[in-house]
Amino acid sequence: MLYRLGLLSGLLCSVAWGQFGYEGPSILTRGTDGIGTRGGEQVDLRFFANLNAIYDTGLLPIATDAKGTIANPGALAGVEGQIGAYGVHNWRKAQLGLDYRGDYRHYNEGSYYDGSDQQLLLGYSYQKSRRLVFTLREMVGTYSNALGGAFGVTGTALNAIQNQSGTLLFDNRATFIQSGATMTYVLSPHNSVTVGGEGFNVWRQSKALVGNTGYTLHGTFEHRLSQRTTIGGTYTHYHYDFPRAFGESTINSYSGGFATSFGRDRWTLKVQGGIMQPETEGLQNVILDPIIAAILGVSSTVQTYYTKTTIPSIDVSMGRKFKSGSLGFGYTRGISPGNGVYLTSKQENGGVYYSYTGVRKASMSLAANYGSYSSLGQALGQYRSVGAALNASYALTRAFHLVGNVSYRKQEIQTATLNNNAYRLSIGFAFSPGDIPLSIW
Repeated sequence: MLYRLGLLSGLLCSVAWGQFGYEGPSILTRGTDGIGTRGGEQVDLRFFANLNAIYDTGLLPIATDAKGTIANPGALAGVEGQIGAYGVHNWRKAQLGLDYRGDYRHYNEGSYYDGSDQQLLLGYSYQKSRRLVFTLREMVGTYSNALGGAFGVTGTALNAIQNQSGTLLFDNRATFIQSGATMTYVLSPHNSVTVGGEGFNVWRQSKALVGNTGYTLHGTFEHRLSQRTTIGGTYTHYHYDFPRAFGESTINSYSGGFATSFGRDRWTLKVQGGIMQPETEGLQNVILDPIIAAILGVSSTVQTYYTKTTIPSIDVSMGRKFKSGSLGFGYTRGISPGNGVYLTSKQENGGVYYSYTGVRKASMSLAANYGSYSSLGQALGQYRSVGAALNASYALTRAFHLVGNVSYRKQEIQTATLNNNAYRLSIGFAFSPGDIPLSIW
């Protein structure tokens, strides 16, 4: 769900990479990929601790009631404690970005749904020489509540759990880790080459849901046409494994694109498009012909499936930086490793995000989006979700802040009975000494 698209502004609004010697907008993200930034700007390391009152409705557990329908816990009220830290630190040739948030929640009349969510994001960039830069990224976490869970960030492991469209189908615990590294070599003032890869694992608590593991390898060549415009091409190889489903997918992707800045470099536009060629195989249940069923004495059986297809891919994003905030729009269409029920699927996401960090007392972020899944091999209806959220804080003193959140998530599956609406309201107090307003996503 895009209610936690905190990092989108950093990704969309990175106009220059001048500190590393390549002074044009990039079709790739650069450096620490916006980790630790707020409102599209780098901030010093900031700690916070919250105590909130929460009110949740529409939780979707992977459990059934006495009638065989999905259990409905109804409205749940409780308390939640949070701790966290975010920020960016720069050295002469290196940069470190940090985002961490952990929480524990307790419901007054629903202790079965109590739990703790944790997520840590680290990004480190090192300029080995004027031409050579290395970047390392690490994401690790665990959470079981989509409305109160991890803040949004791009990455294959998170795409498999929630990504930007809230595809955590059930409120059931998922634990993930993803590690990545890239190397960029600046060939000349106009050309650069980037190569890298990521590996990830997703474990799910319920045996009814499918975990996955995989890796990604990619290479990009970029050419700067002018100080404000860059073009380039990318090749990416994906591989996903689904141990509980005895399946796997291999995907080759070819894309080209451009990035440009305009409006006195306040706006950045990035467009990438191409094709993806997925090959996926696995097992699925099929209903037998009545005559065959009568002979065998069973109504269904398990069979293998294999699909190979070519689909278009697109990634469009546009962002604007303001004096005290940022605005971002994004749309993507491509392939996802799934959400525990859906395995390798065609995925579509679109959304908007606005962040404001006031110079005196107020901070706010507002986000909304739409997303969909269509399985490439399973006989499942299309999954769709929409979401929105408002987060705000107000400095009562230099150290104490009033914080609040309103979130909404809607999930539905075409040709199925699932049509779930979920809401969260929270309000509380935060302790975080600092000279600028606290920004919690």
